[in-house]
Amino acid sequence: MSQVEKKSEQQQEVVIHKIRINLTSTKVKQLENVSANIIKNAETFKLVKKGPVRLPTKVLKISTRKTPNGEGSKTWDTYEMRIHKRYIDLEAPAHIVKRITQITIEPGVDVEVIIAA
Repeated sequence: MSQVEKKSEQQQEVVIHKIRINLTSTKVKQLENVSANIIKNAETFKLVKKGPVRLPTKVLKISTRKTPNGEGSKTWDTYEMRIHKRYIDLEAPAHIVKRITQITIEPGVDVEVIIAA
């Protein structure tokens, strides 16, 4: 009987996963709020964490003519979109990750959770 109990105890050991949470947004303030909430939740569970790591901002530009016809002076408008990205690395069991990611995510922030072994 004692061998059966030892086997069941070994099976109940918690498997720790490496988790990367990618955050993407065009609005910095909302992105920082979401990352701060995730970090705060990770600290309450006393997890090993790294981040938020700020990645370089992507700037997408489009230049277009102002006038709809070809007449007049050649004036141009330039539009740009800035895409900000952050990632947070955590080491935690899967059931705790579910609790951490159950926060209110502000509109305009994309969250991607990647679990590696």
